[in-house]
Parts: sequence; structure tokens; C-alpha cells
Amino acid sequence: MRKRHERPMAAPARPAAASPFRRHIPILLGLWLAALLAYSNSFQAGLTLDNEIAIRHDPRIQALEPANLRQIFSEEYWYPNMTTGLYRPLTTLSFLFNYAVLGNQDNTTGYHAVNFALHGVNIALVYFLGLLLLGEISWAGLLAALWALHPLLTESVTNIVGRADELAALGVLAALLCHIRGRQAAGLAGAAWLAGLALSAAVAVFSKESGVAAVAAMLCYDAAFGRRKPWKPLLAGYAALAAPFAIFFFLRGRMLGHIAVPVIPFTDNPLAGAPRVAAFLTAIEVIGKYVWLFLWPARLSCDYSYNQIPVFRGSLAWEDLAALAWLALCLAAALAAIRAWRSGRKLACFAIVFFFATLAPTANLLFPVGSIMAERWMYLPSLGLTLGVVIGLQALDRRLAGVSRKTLLAAAAVLSVAWGVRTWLRNADWRGQETLLRQAIDTVPDSFRPYSMLANLLANSSPPEIDDAIRNAERSTAILDRLSDERNIALPFALKGMCYRLKGDSLSDAAGSQVWYGKALDALLRARRIDFAWRERANRANRARGRAPQETGLARLYLDLGAVQRLLGQPRQALESLAYGRRLSPLVEFLEEESRAYRDLGDSDQAAVALLEGMILDRDSQRLAAGIVQLYRATAPQSCAVEFRGGNYSFKIQCPLVHGHVCQAAHNVAAAYRDSGSTDQATATAQFGIGGLGCPASLFR
Repeated sequence: MRKRHERPMAAPARPAAASPFRRHIPILLGLWLAALLAYSNSFQAGLTLDNEIAIRHDPRIQALEPANLRQIFSEEYWYPNMTTGLYRPLTTLSFLFNYAVLGNQDNTTGYHAVNFALHGVNIALVYFLGLLLLGEISWAGLLAALWALHPLLTESVTNIVGRADELAALGVLAALLCHIRGRQAAGLAGAAWLAGLALSAAVAVFSKESGVAAVAAMLCYDAAFGRRKPWKPLLAGYAALAAPFAIFFFLRGRMLGHIAVPVIPFTDNPLAGAPRVAAFLTAIEVIGKYVWLFLWPARLSCDYSYNQIPVFRGSLAWEDLAALAWLALCLAAALAAIRAWRSGRKLACFAIVFFFATLAPTANLLFPVGSIMAERWMYLPSLGLTLGVVIGLQALDRRLAGVSRKTLLAAAAVLSVAWGVRTWLRNADWRGQETLLRQAIDTVPDSFRPYSMLANLLANSSPPEIDDAIRNAERSTAILDRLSDERNIALPFALKGMCYRLKGDSLSDAAGSQVWYGKALDALLRARRIDFAWRERANRANRARGRAPQETGLARLYLDLGAVQRLLGQPRQALESLAYGRRLSPLVEFLEEESRAYRDLGDSDQAAVALLEGMILDRDSQRLAAGIVQLYRATAPQSCAVEFRGGNYSFKIQCPLVHGHVCQAAHNVAAAYRDSGSTDQATATAQFGIGGLGCPASLFR
């Protein structure tokens, strides 16, 4: 039997630290240029998905002021729009830098440029980490190229809010590099590396909670490469993490102490309410999906909400069999890591453990997180898989005597180019909301959210595409119909009701409109039941933590419900719905709709008061002013309420009828502010009513 030839292992290269830095500059420039080509079409991507909320609806990033800086470090990430319990002040500060410092208010290119710059920094960190791990420039460059161009990373780079993952990865990679170099240094150099480690850890955790993986990455390295070495000299590195971690958890704990208890929606992450064994096996299946997307990134999606990944049911369904298969593969990977560690194959052990350790904070294995799956969470863990690819190529280089290293590197370069092309194509999906959502619907047809978001987009387009919006809204709710109210989500049903109402509004046939209004009422009442069930669930969670119940809900739902109830001849029910919605959000649209309901009841006085309340909230509204004039001309034509001056009609506040209505309106607004706990605004409204409008002070006591 012919003896198998093995290429002898190359002698370890000279440590990267000893190589002149100028040797690495051309390689880094080449890596950055390749990444820039792959992401060249990402700079025109719009404010898709959560980007609109993070950029346009966060008042903290709109001015560089001390008050905004204090709020960034004292409030949660999505303040004031959502309660999620996330704390990422450094990420929010980076948005402040774009918005208020660079002036990128209406230009998304600046945000994408910063995202790409962060990716460029991470590419360099991966390259230098590769030098330390692999020992040769060629392999380190290949590692960085494969990782930098992989299309699975697009959701972190092209999606603006993916910046949190980029910053956290930057902190983790820099911390690991500082830890490795600090092990080899002493004196002032060692102290400098420790300081860098502490700063990097702070960047990691203050950018995203998963930045705690910095300590896991260090443990992975020490376990793989520190075998039979004393641990005492390494303790200084772990001690350097103490200060940034302690400060982070203190500030985050203080933030959590004054907000409502965040509740994970079942529709975002069904594992949050699933039995433990089923949740565990489904989470393992999700890890398998990540690995498959790394190996074959042909079909990527921005969403994996209910019911794209069904919870494990213990049946012979394909999803359940896949979960068991991936469990077997994960166990095999764990055994492979142990064998590699025992046999001294340090790099293979590190690659496997690094992947699982950096994915653990978002894997739903230790605790449920905000979503069942998100591709942006693979930004850092994919480095472990990429390292596995390079290790495999190294093994082939050693064993295939007839194949030169240049051939293997060329084949890997072809793979890099293929991934870069796929990245460029994937970036095109992010150019606009509709493009992204339609692509998601094609990729994850069982996920409810893309249909719902597309329905909202189409219904609010100009002109509205009502029929297409209705089709998508119905497909979204069809996925959710099987859920109980407490596990469901109100928004898709509310959107369906809104679409039905708009369809009714668009018809000239009164009978046909009534049919659509009836369908809208059914959808909106279902949404209200779900909203009430969700409020009760949230309040139970708050009471269990000793917190006061919260007045929460979907305000727009009650605006549409009130409008539909009025259109169906139910003005009193409409007023009840509108009053509840006003407690959730002080939108002037509620008052306009209230005015219409009061007119239907024949109460012109209250109809005028409602519109005047709106004017107090929005004193520059021409639409409200015109509505008040029209109302008085129709209901009190012989009074002094309206005057004609300068070619225009306007209402006359000095008229006793109008003055009485205005004072009642000011009283109502002040009372609403007081009931909601906004005492400063209540006081300001009362002062305006007394001093600005001449209303009696007794009205505000």
C-alpha cells in the first residue's frame, strides 16, 4: 500500500508584532478596497425598518446639549418610542455624532459612511487577530477577506441600526487583541495593553449588551492557548474588565429601575413563552440556520418573526427533525472542540468555542431575547466559522502534496469574490422599505411582520395602493389568527382595520362603504381585545416587580376605531374609544374626530370645544382654525363668533360664545395634562388660559 504523503508543517512565522507595520499597509488597503467595492451600493440605502425610529424620532440625538447627553446615559436605547430595556448609550452617541455634529439629518449617506468605517476598523482588527492566531500574513489576509465580504454581515453594515453590533464587535475584538498582547508584555507596555483592554471592554458593553462576550472571547483564547500555563499572570486582564462592566451594569440597573418592566412579545420571539425543552431545541435549530446561512447565503431576510420558525412540537415534521439533527451536530462540534483541546490543536478548539461563546448572548439558550433570530447577530460569531474555513484550507495545504498553496489561496479568493458579489446584490435589497419588505416576503413567507409593514407602507403611499395593502394585511393576520389574544399583537389587526376604512372612504357608493366599515370595525375590535390583553399582561409583570400599572396601548388603533364607529352611526361608542386613545397620545386628530362625533350627536358646543382644545395643543394649525370657522358658520351663523377681515374669515375670541368655549377647552387640556402626570404642562396651560385668554382662575382650581 502506497504511503500517504503529507506536506510538512511550515515553521512558525516570525511573530506579527516583529513585522514592520508598513508590510501590512498594502494588505489592509486591499482589504478595505475589496470591502468598499462590495458595499459601494450601500451608501444610498434608505431609513428602513427601525432606522426611522432611531434616527428621526429620537429627540436626544438632534442637538449636542448637556440635557440630551444626560438622557442618553439615563434612558433606554429606544427612548421615548418603546420600552424594551435595552441600554446602548455609545450607539446612541454615534447617532448624535451623525445627526447633530455632522449634520446628516436628511442625508443617510453619512450614517452609512460611519457604518462602513466601523466595518473597516473591524476588518483591520480581524486581520491583526489572524496574524496572532495563524502566524502568517497570507492566512491572516484570507481570514479578514472572507469575513469582511460575507453577505451575512450586510444587516449589520448596511442597516444603520446594525451599528450596535459593529461597535460591540469592535470592542470585543480590540479587547481580545489587547488581552493577547498584554500576556506577552510587562512594565509600562503591559499597563498600556491593560488600559486598552479596559477601554475596549467599555466600548463593547456600552454599545450593545452582547458586548459582555469580551470576557467569553478572552476565556476562549486562554482555554485554547493557555493550556498548562499558569493562570495567575492572566488575572490582571480579567481584573481590567471589572471597572467598565461594573459601571455599565450600575447605569443599566438604574435605567431599568425607573421604566416599565419590558415584556417580550410572543410574536417577536415565541421561545419566550414556550416550554423549556421545546424552546431549547428550537434555539438549537436557529443556530443550525445561522450555520447554513453562512455556508449558503443565497436567501437572506431582515425578519424571522412568528411563524417562520415554528416552536419544536415533538412531531415528525421537517422542522422538528431538523432541530434534532442540529442538536446532534452541535454536540458533535462540542466533542470536536474537546478532542482538539486535548490533542493540542489549539486553533480548531478556539474557532469552535469562539463561535458558540459569542453567539450565546443572543442565542435564546440562556434566556429569551427580543427576537427568535436576526442575521445581524452573526456579525461577530461568523468570525469563528470563517476561522474554521481557513483552518480547513490549512489542513488541505498540509495534506495535499500535489496542490500548491497558491492554488488553495486562489480558490479561496474566488470564494471571497463570490461572497462579495452576493453582498453587493444583498445591499440592493436595502435601498428602500418596499424593496426590502417584498424580498423578505419572498424569502420568509410564513413571517407575519413583512406583510403587515408592507400593508402600512402601501396604505400611506401617495396615492394609496389600498387593494394591495388589504391583501398584505389579510395575509399578515391570517398567520396570527391562530394565536390567543394574550399571545397576539394588535398592530396587524389595527392596520387591517385602517385599510378597510380607507377602502370604504374611497367608494362613492354609500352602501358599499358601509360594508367595508363593518369589516373595519370587526378587525379593530379584535385589535382592541388584543391590546387590552397585552396591557393586562404588561401590568401583571409590573405588579410582580412592585411597579405601578401603566396606561399603555396602541393609540392609533383607537383613532381609527372611533372614526369607524362614528361612520357606522355609533357616535357615543366613538367618543369612548377616542377618549381612551387621547389618554395614550395627545394627537390633535383625536380632537378633530371627537368634534365630528359631537356634531353627529347635535352638540355643537362640545364640537367647538374639541376643536379649540386642538388649537391649544397646536396653535399654528391652519387646518384646525379653518375647521373652527366652518363649524361656527354652520352652527351659529347669526352670532359674533366669525368675522370677515382682510378677505378671510376667522373666529373671534372676544365673542362671548367663543370665549366660553376657549376657556372650557383650556380647562380640559390642563386637566388632561394633570391626569397624565404632566404637572408642568398642566400649570403652563392654566397660566396661558388665565393670562393669555382671560379665563377665570377659578376654572383651573
